This record gives sequence, C-alpha cells and structure tokens, in this order.
Amino acid sequence: MEFFSTFFFWQLMVTALFILSMISLVIGFNSSEKSFLFYATYTFFLLFYFILVSPYDFEWLNQLYATPFKALRWYTQVVYNCSYFLFFLYFLDIKTHIYKLYRFLIKVVGIAFTVGTLVFAYAMLTKDAPLFSNFYIYVFVPIVFCFAVYTLIRSMSLPGRLKYFFIIGGGVFIILAMMALFFPIMEWQFFNMKPFALFHIGIYFEQFVFAVGLAYKVKQMNTALLEKSLENQQIKEKQNRILEEKLKEKESEILAITAKTEEERVSQLKSKFEDEIHHLHLASLQSQMNPHFIFNALNSIKVFLIENDKQQAIYYLNKFSKLIRIILESTQVESITLHEELSVLELYVNIENIRFEDKINLQIKNSEKLNLKNIMVPPMILQPFIENSIWHGLMLREGEKKINLSFYETQDGVMLKIFDNGIGRQKSRQNVGRKLFKKQSVGLKINQERLDHFNQKRNLNYSFKINDLKKEDGQAMGTEIVFYFSKKNEELRSLLKSGT
Repeated sequence: MEFFSTFFFWQLMVTALFILSMISLVIGFNSSEKSFLFYATYTFFLLFYFILVSPYDFEWLNQLYATPFKALRWYTQVVYNCSYFLFFLYFLDIKTHIYKLYRFLIKVVGIAFTVGTLVFAYAMLTKDAPLFSNFYIYVFVPIVFCFAVYTLIRSMSLPGRLKYFFIIGGGVFIILAMMALFFPIMEWQFFNMKPFALFHIGIYFEQFVFAVGLAYKVKQMNTALLEKSLENQQIKEKQNRILEEKLKEKESEILAITAKTEEERVSQLKSKFEDEIHHLHLASLQSQMNPHFIFNALNSIKVFLIENDKQQAIYYLNKFSKLIRIILESTQVESITLHEELSVLELYVNIENIRFEDKINLQIKNSEKLNLKNIMVPPMILQPFIENSIWHGLMLREGEKKINLSFYETQDGVMLKIFDNGIGRQKSRQNVGRKLFKKQSVGLKINQERLDHFNQKRNLNYSFKINDLKKEDGQAMGTEIVFYFSKKNEELRSLLKSGT
C-alpha cells in the first residue's frame, strides 16, 4: 500500500512549483531583488526535473530517453542545485555579512556547473548515459551535500531571522533527498515509503518554508521601503525647513544689504548736500566779513588822497592790492594754512601802520618751533580780531601800541594767544558807543559760526575765548584772545614737531 498517491503528489508539486516560479519571477523583475530571480530559476529547473520524472506515460518522454539526452534529468539536478546555492547567497545576503564565503561559493558553483556541463556533453557525445548518472550520484551529490551542510552551519552566525527559514527548509530537504537517493542503493526502507516519496516530501516542505521565508523577506523589504520612505520624507521636510531658514536668512541679508546700501546712498547724498550747504554758508559768512574790512581800508586810502600824499598813496595801494588779491583768492578755498594766515595778518598790519605812523608793533613768537604749515584754518579767521584790537583798543591808546601773537603746544594741539595793550573792551564800549560795539559783536558771531561749520566738516575742535586783562588796581591793561587749534581724535600732535 502506497503511503501517498504518487500522481496526486506529482500534480501538487508541479502546480506549486509553477506558481512559485512565476510569482518569484514577477517579484524579482519588479523589485530587482536577485534572491527572487534565483529562486525562480531554482524552482523552474526543479519543475522541469519533475516533468522529466513524471509518473504519467508521456510518449515524448519515452522518445527523449531513447536519445543521448537520456541523462538530461540528471543534468537538470546539477542546474537546480547550482541555482539553490546562488539563491542561498542572495536570500541571506552573504555578500554583505560574510564576503569571503560569498566569493568562495561563487567559485565552487561556477566550477560545479562547468564540470557538470562538460561531463554531460561528453556523455551525450559518447552516448554513455550511465557515465553522467554515476558522476552525479557518486561525485557531484557528495560534494554538494558537504557544501550544503557547510552553508547551513555558516548561516547560523548570520544576523536576523531569515537564516532560520533557510536552515529549516534546506536542512529537511537535504536529509530527505539523501535518504531518497541512498536508501535504494543501500536497500534500506523507511516506513515502506518509496524513495521518491521522501524526495517529494522534502521538496514540498522546503518550498513551503522558502515561500514563507520569501514572504517574510517581502515584508522586510516593504518595511524597509516604508522606513526609507519615512526617512526620506523626514529628510525632505528637514531640508525644506533648512532651505526655508536659509531663504529667510538670505532674504534678511538682502533686505539688510539693500537697507544698508540705501542708507549709505542717503548718507552720501546727505553728506554731499551738507558739504555744499557748509561751503555756501562759509562763503556767505566770509562775504559778510570781507566788505567790512575793505570799507575800512578804502577809507585809509581816501585819507592819503585827500592829503595829496601820492608816494604814500601808491605804496598803500600796492599793499592794498596785494591784500585784496589774497582776499579774493581766499573766497575760492575753504581753508588755508595757519602760516599763510599769519602772512595775511602781517600784510594787514603793515597797511594799518601807515595810518598809525608805524606805531603798531606786531610780534609773532613761535619759540617752540611748531610747524604751522600743517594746521589748516578758515581764510581770514584771525584778521577780524586783529582789526578789533587796532580800531577799538589801540587806536584810542596813547604811546606804544603792541600786538603779540604767541604759539604754545598743548596736550591735544596748538594754542595761540593774541595780546594787545589797548584800552580794553569796557572803555572801548563807552567811547565808541553801542552801535559800533554791536557791529563788533556781529563780527565775532560770524567768526564763531565759521569755526562751528569748519569743525563739523573736518572733525575738529577749534575754539576761541576773549579775556579782559586788568591791573591789580582794576584798570584795564589790554585784551587777550586765546585760540585753541585742536582735533577731537588728537591727530594734530604728530604734525607739530616736524618744523617751523
């Protein structure tokens, strides 16, 4: 009595192998997963082998076995066994985990397939079918069996759960396949079962376990794809956030740069307009001052002409024309050196001395040898003070008339003291009246405004003050104007000792 129906089991195996082969082939092509492709190859040749050993009496099989291709059913087992090892390598990803084993088995499979093919070809050419069957049973199978056991043992060290599907399915199949092959040779029995039934059971069990293992691998692949998709989504969201932050930073930078550029442009325009306004204002203030001096000088010329003193008039006109030329040139510039300003004062006093019969003694002292050529001042800034000293202090004084200019180095620049021994401002105010004193005050105010604009434009700290000098008994002994030529950033000190 047969334990299993041979026909039913054969039909069941053929159907199952065909379905598994097609499903694995479709999954392998769609996923590019080589383990499915090699499993499809393995099941296909296993299916082909089952067809070649069909229990049905097919005429084409009888004709095939009458040809040199009689050993084809043995060669088919060589092919599906080689496919089996390739499936093992890619199913458990041996290349990643045990690269040396992967290289070794690739070589073994290549050699086994090559030798098996050559022996099969030789058996067909010599029409010696038993040659290949003996080769397969006594050479190929023992070697493959040893390598199969070796791969089962090495797979135990692999991580993950996939190895258990291969160990259980492959182990059971190897045991039952060896029993089916060698029990008839040894004339052993196993529960009165036909050897081929053991092979059927091994194949069926192995395919079932491998199918479950492949399904589990599909689940792992889907899980990995899902995790990868989630990871990619998170990376994408993170990159989007980073890009948004960078975009906001760039927008802020662009806005800041635009605002800064606009601010600089406005600042430049403002500075340009302020420079123009200051220039016009300085010119305006200077134009208010110059006519006052010219009027006084022309009055002096008129006196000489009235007295018919031609020689003095010509001399006075030469001096005056030179001074007028300097005044006209000064209207075209915003600053001159302090050394040039002193030259103007000397010329002016020389002209005024003609009227005062050389009684005005002008002395300029620079005992510390300061370099006055490096100090810039507004043109004609000192002349109004010398003019006031002459007309409101010295003119009403009897005897010697002195004007002394003394320079001193200070911590942050140069100090100039202008001293005259005139009658003093208080007595002058009483003598000349309120109207002339108001004009004098206007001149001082103009000078102060000129200095303020000059300081603002050049970052300077020029200033002056007027001191009324008195004796111990309270009587006036003259007037002192103290000028401070200093810079806010104290850059002037390095320029003072380079020469006179």
